[in-house]
Amino acid sequence: MSTTPLTTLDAIDQTLVRALCADGRASYQELGKTIGLSPTATADRVRRLVRTGVIRGFRAIVDADHIGRSVEAAIDVRLELGTDREDFVAVLRAHPVVVEAVHVTGHFDYQLRVLCSGTAELDAVLGSLKSSGIVVETATRLMLHRIPGLDPLGLALDPGPADGDGHPRCPA
Repeated sequence: MSTTPLTTLDAIDQTLVRALCADGRASYQELGKTIGLSPTATADRVRRLVRTGVIRGFRAIVDADHIGRSVEAAIDVRLELGTDREDFVAVLRAHPVVVEAVHVTGHFDYQLRVLCSGTAELDAVLGSLKSSGIVVETATRLMLHRIPGLDPLGLALDPGPADGDGHPRCPA
């Protein structure tokens, strides 16, 4: 159960968050024009959204294809009964192609998302996981296509059109 307090966003904050999701490098002046406030008032709102945890950070989104990581896969992993979580984390950290790991319910213990240069690299990662001594079963699916315009957090009030590159739209 989460102990994070729920933050209610007013219409201005929703528009501001949506604008920052579209362009995290926009100036306070540009953002202020979008939301109808001065740059100073806009900066105050952004700082408050960061301070309260609504905005957790700003980052670049790298196109994996452009850096030679054209094979994306989901790997379900079942661990040996009694495996220490930190031992598994150490195995994952040895594989920089693992970009996400989520503890899940059901038959498998974790779902990994990997970005590989090709199927040979994916096969090597699978072999390494299985030979670690703590992974007893995997199930792998290749990602073929993302459906654009879906809200990754399910919070969008009006998701509008998808961006031209098929990236999920940011909620607000």
